[in-house]
Amino acid sequence: MALFSRSSKVAEAQRVADENAEFERLGRRALDGVTPISETMWRSQVRVAGRVKAMRVQPWAEKIASLEITLADETGGLTVVFLGRRTIGGIHLGSHMVVEGMVSEVRHQLTLINPAYQLLPHGVDLPH
Repeated sequence: MALFSRSSKVAEAQRVADENAEFERLGRRALDGVTPISETMWRSQVRVAGRVKAMRVQPWAEKIASLEITLADETGGLTVVFLGRRTIGGIHLGSHMVVEGMVSEVRHQLTLINPAYQLLPHGVDLPH
């Protein structure tokens, strides 16, 4: 005897497909207004999208361990720093994300410190 009927399996599959389509639509909408990384300038407010190329935990201000991420798109890359964090759930190598904040320069590299961020589904094509 089957635990679930055929119609309930079909309904569940349709619900999952609808949720996945909505998730991808929201991911595409999150890309509205993003700037290519190569066009970011020091001391400007930016919204950029890219893929996590590298991650490391780096000490900042003597004893504060912070998560440093290299975020890149087809035009370039920049460093994203989350002060006081060693990990952030959902962020790993290859993650697609949008970050928004003020661009600063740290060690001669353009850097966003503690930006607002949004994770994107892998099915969403990054612009630029």
